[in-house]
Amino acid sequence: MKKEVIILGAGPAGLSAAYEILKNPDFNVTIIDRANIPGGAGASFQWKDHTLDYGPHAFHSRGDEPEKLIREIFKDSPNELVNGVKKVSIYLNKKFFKYPLQVGEAIRKFNPFLSMRIIFEFFLTSIFHAIVSIPVESFENWGRKRFGASLYKLSFGNYTEKVWKTKPNAISHKFASEKIQGFSFVNLILKLLRIGGQVTEPYYQTWIYHRNGSGQIYLKLAEKIREKGGKLLLDTQIESVDYDDSRIKSVKIKNNKKTDTLVCDYLINSIQVSQFINLLGKSLPFLVKHSSKKLKYISLVLIYIEFELEKISDNHWFYLLEQNYSFNRVTEQKNLSSDTIGKGKTVLSFELTCHLGDADWRKTDEEVFELAKKECLQIDFLKDKVEQISDFTVKRVPNVYEIYYKNFEVNAEYVLHS
Repeated sequence: MKKEVIILGAGPAGLSAAYEILKNPDFNVTIIDRANIPGGAGASFQWKDHTLDYGPHAFHSRGDEPEKLIREIFKDSPNELVNGVKKVSIYLNKKFFKYPLQVGEAIRKFNPFLSMRIIFEFFLTSIFHAIVSIPVESFENWGRKRFGASLYKLSFGNYTEKVWKTKPNAISHKFASEKIQGFSFVNLILKLLRIGGQVTEPYYQTWIYHRNGSGQIYLKLAEKIREKGGKLLLDTQIESVDYDDSRIKSVKIKNNKKTDTLVCDYLINSIQVSQFINLLGKSLPFLVKHSSKKLKYISLVLIYIEFELEKISDNHWFYLLEQNYSFNRVTEQKNLSSDTIGKGKTVLSFELTCHLGDADWRKTDEEVFELAKKECLQIDFLKDKVEQISDFTVKRVPNVYEIYYKNFEVNAEYVLHS
């Protein structure tokens, strides 16, 4: 008899797990998700004659398992996939800089006094930390130690605080070491002085994308899962998860006002850990419940602004680092694939992170639009294009990214291994 596997969540992780499990004929798989389409935050939606993503969701093409999976499911229609080299910028001090911020470019473009200050602070910080051993405990002291105060704040600190709505000294240094890899200021200074040095590119630069939007990847994956006999229960609420001391036994669901109980041999969770803990319902150890409450998430408000223009820039997306901008990142999806946007138009999506239920989350669509329009007028290359705005729409995505507070891994460990 086949073993029954239930997967909570039809996002990229849940779908990928189902696809791999169904390669083994000894398993049946059922995926449950409250959304009415698969893909989670990677899904796309239709607005007018545009197919829009929830932010940029192109994959890095680096030959690893995600890319292999995508190419496998599109092996019979490879032309549906498009490739390219990232064109991503930072808008800072009314100038464009390459992303991630290149120290050499910054030193050349900043005013001479700021450039000298950056170099001086870096060497002063390096000498200080060579003499005094200070534990690295947060994103902030990780960045200050490696870059000095001014460069850290300009390139990482202010933006980190704006995106995560929390002070960088409350964020884990492990998040910094994962996000900011490959930088060596010493090598860069040596290269600038032409006396040696190598600068390693810290981010993958090539990408793979579906010409009709990222959501098509997950629709295809869902199609393949159904072909293999898997089930997707969409638009379905997960009411509770029943378990005893040794294992998960069943999942209670509600669909179209009807409840049902699905028995399982194995359960795979891909929804938020804190949400999953709440579904267990029974008395759990205090430490598990306490730790799960410390795993917090940031939410996202996106406004998509349609312009009566063929194109606005060559950037796939650009970042607004300065704190005088409310929005974090702006994407021109047409530059990933022109097939996603209607003829004669382009669409910019502006991302605003917030906490669920806070003032930004509660803004009306019109208030979000007025804020985005105001910030367009503050961006030199956009201000003369505001008159070409023809329409807009707003989407809200609750609890989309985990906030990596200090000791997040300790709290996660208590929850996952208890």
